[in-house]
Amino acid sequence: MNKSQFWAMACDLKEHPENLPKYRAIYRNVYPFSDGIFKMLMANEGKPERTIKFLNAMLGLTGDKAITEFTLGVQEQPGVLDNKTNIFDIYGYNQAKEPVVIEVQQNFNTLFVDRLVYYTARIVNNQVKKSKSYELPHIYVLSLLVDDQFPLEADTYFHHCQVMRNRKYPFKKIDVFLVEMTKFFRMDDRLLEENRKAARSIQEGAQNEHGIARDMSPRAEMLRLFRDVLEDKTIDMEKAGKLLDEDFVKDVDFKGYTDELLLLEVDNMTDMLYEKQGSYLQGKAEGREEGHAEGADAKNKELAKGFRDDGFPLEAIAKRTGLSPEEIQAL
Repeated sequence: MNKSQFWAMACDLKEHPENLPKYRAIYRNVYPFSDGIFKMLMANEGKPERTIKFLNAMLGLTGDKAITEFTLGVQEQPGVLDNKTNIFDIYGYNQAKEPVVIEVQQNFNTLFVDRLVYYTARIVNNQVKKSKSYELPHIYVLSLLVDDQFPLEADTYFHHCQVMRNRKYPFKKIDVFLVEMTKFFRMDDRLLEENRKAARSIQEGAQNEHGIARDMSPRAEMLRLFRDVLEDKTIDMEKAGKLLDEDFVKDVDFKGYTDELLLLEVDNMTDMLYEKQGSYLQGKAEGREEGHAEGADAKNKELAKGFRDDGFPLEAIAKRTGLSPEEIQAL
C-alpha cells in the first residue's frame, strides 16, 4: 500500500470504519511509513537487530563505524517555558551512547530544513548537563522523505549534511542524512530503462553504447525492499532476511494487524488532515480580516490540490475546503 492509497483508505475509514474488511481483501501489505506502523516495524524492542541493520544501511556505516547495539530512548522531549515539545519518530542510542534519530517526513514542507535544524539543536542542547564539559557525543539524524523535498536536485536522492566552516573543515560530530525515497525510485526506473536501451543497441550492433551502473549499495537495496511493500508485492523472504530479518515479511502483512490497531492509526494520521484544515481556516480568516480574501482563496486551492495529490477522496476535500469536486479535479 502506497501513501495515496493509505490516505484514501484512512479518509474512508474515518467516516466508515465498517469498510475495513473491504481493504483487508484488497491489500497485501500495510503502509510502512505511517507513524505507528513505522515505529512497530523499525523500533521493535524484541528485534533490535532489525533497527541496527536498517540504520547501518541507510547511514552507510560499515567497519568500526557500524552500529552494533541500539537502545531505545524517550521519544518525547518536553519544551521549556514556551518552547515547542519534540516528539521523534524513533530516538535511541548506539553502543557508544551516541544519540541516533529517525524521522519520517510525509509531505513537502517549505520549513522542513528549519524544523530539522530545530530538532537537531534540541538534541545537542540536551547532551550538556550542569557541571559537565561541553564535549558533545556524535549525533546521527536520519530523515526519510516520502515526497521530494529538493526538486531542483533531480539526480540526488541522498544528502549528507554537516556543519561546515568556509564550505570545508566539517564539524564531524553532527551527521544529518536525508533520503528522498520517491526520487530514488524514479532514478532507479530511469537507469533500468537506459540500460535496456543500451542492451538493445548492443544487440543491434552499436559499438559505443554502455549501460549505466545502478546504485547497488545496502541503502539502495533497502529502499527497493520498501518499494516492494509500497507496491503491494509479495515480499521475498530471503531478501528480507538478508537485509533485515525474515519476520519482516510477516510484520508488513496487512492481515496481521487488528481492526482496533488499524483504526487507531487511521485516527492518528487523519489528524494531520484536520491540523492542515485548521491552519488553512485560520489563515483564511486572517486574510479576510486584512482584506486579502484572494490570497486565502489561492491557499485554499493549493491545499485542496495537495490533498487530492495525496489521494484524499474528492468528496472529503470538498467538504473541508468548500470547493466543488469538479473545481478540485481541475486544479
